[in-house]
Amino acid sequence: MDGGGAVVVDEALVAQARDLLAEPADPVAVFAVLAARTGDGPGSVWAVCLALGIPAAAVARRLGSSSEELLGEFAPGEETELGEFLELLGCFDVPRSLDAREAEVLALLNAARRALGGVGSGVAHSLHRKFVTGELTSAFLLLARVRPRPQRGDAAAFWEALVAAGALLPVPEDGETAERIAQTLAQCRERAAEAS
Repeated sequence: MDGGGAVVVDEALVAQARDLLAEPADPVAVFAVLAARTGDGPGSVWAVCLALGIPAAAVARRLGSSSEELLGEFAPGEETELGEFLELLGCFDVPRSLDAREAEVLALLNAARRALGGVGSGVAHSLHRKFVTGELTSAFLLLARVRPRPQRGDAAAFWEALVAAGALLPVPEDGETAERIAQTLAQCRERAAEAS
């Protein structure tokens, strides 16, 4: 960061990250190489994220104000471990553009999430990552495994939104996944009928 708090991005480091990602290498490995080479953990995170096409505003949000403190918890030689930790946090998740149908599915999945009446942090984090990366089928299957909170959730709205989302999901070519979606959607319909 410069004296005014703005992030100064090393364009040469971003170019190196792009070159390494094109080899292809995964973001964790690219981060580890750049951080070990430069000793600049924050700059390496920014370089990898920008090389992946993640907008600067999203990178700043993901890293937050405590990024330097967090990155300082890892010692030289632990670049891969730090990269894996950043990956778990979703730092390297590339936002996926959704078409109109996918955007409708996402809106329904968000409606279902809100109808839960609260959700554990692990599930919330997983859902957020799936929403960002456009993994809508995976988000649907995850939501179908949780239940609305008895006092705060709205079971009818939850199951109704999940049924509508599941009905709009494209049928994957993978027969096993298609069968899982069909079975889960049938279970959601049963629960929606029970809740209404």
